[in-house]
Amino acid sequence: MNVSEMRAQLEADILWRLDEIRHLRNLLLQGEEPEKASVYSLRAILVMQYAHLEGFTRTALSLYIDAINSQSLPAKSLRPELLASALAGEFDTLRRGASATADEGKMTTRARHQIAFVQRLQQLSEGPISIAAEVAVSLEMNLGSDVLKKCLVALGISTEKVRRDQYTAIDFVKNVRNDIAHGGRKEKIPSGLFTAHLKKCEEFMNELARVLTRAVSEKWFLVQVDNNAAKDTV
Repeated sequence: MNVSEMRAQLEADILWRLDEIRHLRNLLLQGEEPEKASVYSLRAILVMQYAHLEGFTRTALSLYIDAINSQSLPAKSLRPELLASALAGEFDTLRRGASATADEGKMTTRARHQIAFVQRLQQLSEGPISIAAEVAVSLEMNLGSDVLKKCLVALGISTEKVRRDQYTAIDFVKNVRNDIAHGGRKEKIPSGLFTAHLKKCEEFMNELARVLTRAVSEKWFLVQVDNNAAKDTV
């Protein structure tokens, strides 16, 4: 996958998500201004916007991994973070530890897990790296600034490459969604909050797409590119 193909897929993903949100707004608001609309309609729209933000983030990060995998690069040419991501499944197995089975005790199972880890490491060292996106960019919980930073670090992208206000935006969207899901937004939703929520969702998706496209274009995933030393933002 080249930069143009990745950019096209990201733009297409953003487009259909924004179209679906607009369709939902038109259907539920029926031309009314937010301050006059039903609180139930506003809540449904805000929750849907968060769902699309999380879905886009997962898709965008997965496309970045696909772009790396498509180049069939050896381990020695990639940043160590990418090698760690390729071993994410094995790390999870080791972290969870071993449970005794009917056939083997915990000690034997632990030894087998350690051997499997070394075998996977040898496999990656001898051939091109392949990263499982569903493991490497697992969002684990509600998408927020900390979860996003964790994913960026795992992919060898400096967290400073994403503007600070983007982390604020994603936490704003998440917190509003949580308030609604936990029953904290039963009252009328202010028009300003509703409008800001949509704006921040759209801005975040566009900015994340730009960062990841630049990462592929400038090959931030290669070990010789000192991505972390760069302090500039996109």
